[in-house]
Amino acid sequence: MNASTPQARPSTSTDRARMAAVLARAFADDPVVSYLFPSDARRREQRLSRFFDLELPRSEALGGSWMSADGAGAAIWFPPGTWRPSTWATLRQTPAALRVFGRNIGRASRAQSVMQEHHPARPHWYLYYLGTEPEKQGIGIGAAVLRPVLDLCDSHRLPAYLEASSPRNSALYRRHGFEELDPLVLPEKGPTMYPMWREPQ
Repeated sequence: MNASTPQARPSTSTDRARMAAVLARAFADDPVVSYLFPSDARRREQRLSRFFDLELPRSEALGGSWMSADGAGAAIWFPPGTWRPSTWATLRQTPAALRVFGRNIGRASRAQSVMQEHHPARPHWYLYYLGTEPEKQGIGIGAAVLRPVLDLCDSHRLPAYLEASSPRNSALYRRHGFEELDPLVLPEKGPTMYPMWREPQ
């Protein structure tokens, strides 16, 4: 492998702040995120960073949190059967989620319900979020943090699933074997999401 090819590694709790910041910057102008956080860009990025900081510990504990070696890319995965948090985990996170979403908590909850209703029942690895620092996109970092779990899927003969938030994002996943399912429109005239499924290869 070329020494300049981006590499990835499992993340730890010491990487959490960096990963949250990277993902917040990567998704600051995303259409789905703008719908969930309809505030100015600076406040949205701050709220996003707190949101990802909430989500990372569970993924870390399950072996689904990955970061590029240079710290410019991050991915949050959940193994088969773990994508939906337990009732206890949801209750424990509720006060922090209320602070993150503020008056938009109802919209976020309804959007989450729609996504959960359409989530496949077949066991799979779920890619919750993947992002790269905006100034470093297009040089293979996204592929680097995607590849370790896809290799695991292939070796264990497991599919993978995600919801792309734009046609541009879905292009990366198509290059790695994902196929688009029926589009999913979020409530309250929300944006369209693009669920994608990948069979083991």
